[in-house]
Amino acid sequence: MSVPDPTTIGLLITAVTGCASAIGVLWKQVMKHIVTIEGKLKDCEDDRNDLWKELAKQAGCNVDDMRPKNYGSSEDQRKTSTRNER
Repeated sequence: MSVPDPTTIGLLITAVTGCASAIGVLWKQVMKHIVTIEGKLKDCEDDRNDLWKELAKQAGCNVDDMRPKNYGSSEDQRKTSTRNER
Protein backbone atom coordinates (compact mmCIF):
# COMPACT_ATOMS: atom_id res chain seq x y z
CA MET A 1 0.00 0.00 0.00
CA SER A 2 1.35 3.39 -0.94
CA VAL A 3 1.57 6.46 1.26
CA PRO A 4 -1.09 9.08 0.37
CA ASP A 5 0.14 12.35 -1.03
CA PRO A 6 0.01 15.19 1.56
CA THR A 7 -1.56 17.50 -1.04
CA THR A 8 -4.43 15.05 -1.57
CA ILE A 9 -5.02 14.75 2.15
CA GLY A 10 -5.00 18.55 2.48
CA LEU A 11 -7.52 18.91 -0.35
CA LEU A 12 -9.80 16.30 1.21
CA ILE A 13 -9.66 17.99 4.61
CA THR A 14 -10.40 21.36 2.97
CA ALA A 15 -13.35 19.88 1.04
CA VAL A 16 -14.82 18.27 4.17
CA THR A 17 -14.41 21.50 6.14
CA GLY A 18 -16.08 23.48 3.35
CA CYS A 19 -19.00 21.08 3.19
CA ALA A 20 -19.41 21.17 6.97
CA SER A 21 -19.41 24.97 6.91
CA ALA A 22 -22.02 25.06 4.13
CA ILE A 23 -24.23 22.64 6.05
CA GLY A 24 -23.89 24.80 9.17
CA VAL A 25 -24.88 27.96 7.32
CA LEU A 26 -27.85 26.28 5.65
CA TRP A 27 -29.00 24.81 8.98
CA LYS A 28 -28.88 28.26 10.57
CA GLN A 29 -30.96 29.74 7.72
CA VAL A 30 -33.53 26.95 7.90
CA MET A 31 -33.93 27.35 11.65
CA LYS A 32 -34.43 31.12 11.24
CA HIS A 33 -37.14 30.48 8.63
CA ILE A 34 -38.84 27.92 10.86
CA VAL A 35 -39.07 30.46 13.69
CA THR A 36 -40.66 32.96 11.28
CA ILE A 37 -43.10 30.38 9.94
CA GLU A 38 -44.09 29.25 13.44
CA GLY A 39 -44.85 32.87 14.34
CA LYS A 40 -47.07 33.24 11.28
CA LEU A 41 -48.77 29.94 12.09
CA LYS A 42 -49.56 31.16 15.61
CA ASP A 43 -51.03 34.37 14.18
CA CYS A 44 -53.11 32.34 11.72
CA GLU A 45 -54.43 30.06 14.47
CA ASP A 46 -55.33 33.08 16.60
CA ASP A 47 -57.17 34.67 13.68
CA ARG A 48 -59.03 31.43 12.99
CA ASN A 49 -60.12 31.18 16.63
CA ASP A 50 -61.28 34.80 16.55
CA LEU A 51 -63.33 34.05 13.43
CA TRP A 52 -64.96 31.05 15.15
CA LYS A 53 -65.80 33.24 18.15
CA GLU A 54 -67.34 35.92 15.93
CA LEU A 55 -69.38 33.35 13.98
CA ALA A 56 -70.63 31.84 17.22
CA LYS A 57 -71.50 35.29 18.56
CA GLN A 58 -73.50 36.09 15.41
CA ALA A 59 -75.25 32.71 15.56
CA GLY A 60 -75.99 33.18 19.25
CA CYS A 61 -74.44 29.92 20.39
CA ASN A 62 -71.30 28.53 22.00
CA VAL A 63 -68.11 28.25 19.94
CA ASP A 64 -67.73 24.56 20.78
CA ASP A 65 -71.23 23.86 19.46
CA MET A 66 -70.36 25.33 16.06
CA ARG A 67 -66.97 23.71 15.51
CA PRO A 68 -66.78 20.25 13.99
CA LYS A 69 -66.30 17.48 16.56
CA ASN A 70 -62.79 16.71 15.29
CA TYR A 71 -61.72 20.38 14.99
CA GLY A 72 -57.93 20.65 15.14
CA SER A 73 -57.34 16.90 15.12
CA SER A 74 -55.17 15.10 12.61
CA GLU A 75 -58.31 13.56 11.09
CA ASP A 76 -59.70 17.04 10.43
CA GLN A 77 -56.42 18.05 8.77
CA ARG A 78 -56.43 14.91 6.60
CA LYS A 79 -59.91 15.79 5.33
CA THR A 80 -58.75 19.33 4.55
CA SER A 81 -55.65 18.15 2.68
CA THR A 82 -57.75 15.63 0.72
CA ARG A 83 -60.15 18.40 -0.31
CA ASN A 84 -57.26 20.61 -1.37
CA GLU A 85 -55.73 17.88 -3.52
CA ARG A 86 -58.84 17.51 -5.67
